[in-house]
Amino acid sequence: MTAKEFHEGAHQGDDSRPDAQSYRARIVREDDLLNSRTTLFLVTSGLLLTAVGLSQDRIIPVLISSLGIIVIVSWIVVSHQNKKVVATLTASYRKNHGDDYIEALVQGALSKSHALRPNGIVAIVLPRVFLVIWISIFIVYLLR
Repeated sequence: MTAKEFHEGAHQGDDSRPDAQSYRARIVREDDLLNSRTTLFLVTSGLLLTAVGLSQDRIIPVLISSLGIIVIVSWIVVSHQNKKVVATLTASYRKNHGDDYIEALVQGALSKSHALRPNGIVAIVLPRVFLVIWISIFIVYLLR
């Protein structure tokens, strides 16, 4: 059965509805993936920024910042997909387990703006801030 068929009610009358623990485990897994990928991109950006700072050349920082832009665009794509998976899982969980008091408390405590929620900051705000930084570095060194 596909996810679309499941959401359209094809599962009704059988016991194929995922249990709450399966949902939570997958959401935690996706959160862990987002965290590890974010760490990878932050370390990569940090190393590239260090290389720009240590460079005595004019063209090397332009090349490094170009690579930085590619890394950050990759981060934006990956984090967007990850955030989409978490949002889909959470929406499905809430639909199938709407009586979860703890989930209701968590959702009530989080910001209404998805960009200001913890995953939103990591997946939306932070990559865009780094993209602006890399584009700025690129322009500054290109115009020198």
